[in-house]
Amino acid sequence: MDSQNPNNSNPLGDLFSSIKCYVDLRIDEIKLALAENLAKIFSRIIFFFLLFILVGVVLGIVAAALASWFTVLVGNRTAGLLITAGLFALTILVLCLFKDRFLINSPLRMFLKMFFDDRKNGKRK
Repeated sequence: MDSQNPNNSNPLGDLFSSIKCYVDLRIDEIKLALAENLAKIFSRIIFFFLLFILVGVVLGIVAAALASWFTVLVGNRTAGLLITAGLFALTILVLCLFKDRFLINSPLRMFLKMFFDDRKNGKRK
């Protein structure tokens, strides 16, 4: 029987070889997807860290300017500083009240979208 079809020497061996190749390709795909997502995560962490530093510098300058402005308006440096501190305390209170919306749900949605949105769009099968 082997003399009739010399190209089909061992179909079971070819099947196992194809399965092994398929599994290796799937493992490589998972590794590439993981590397891509880790690169996205680290780039966003670096971006937000730099953004945090810049926002801190800007807020420091804004606080100094507001304190100076309130000092001129009120005529008392201590009162100007306290008004500025009160504005920042009010901002912190508002952020604490809406922390779930801004600090938990937004990053959670971002990570879920990053990991699962590609599969919905058909980029990965």
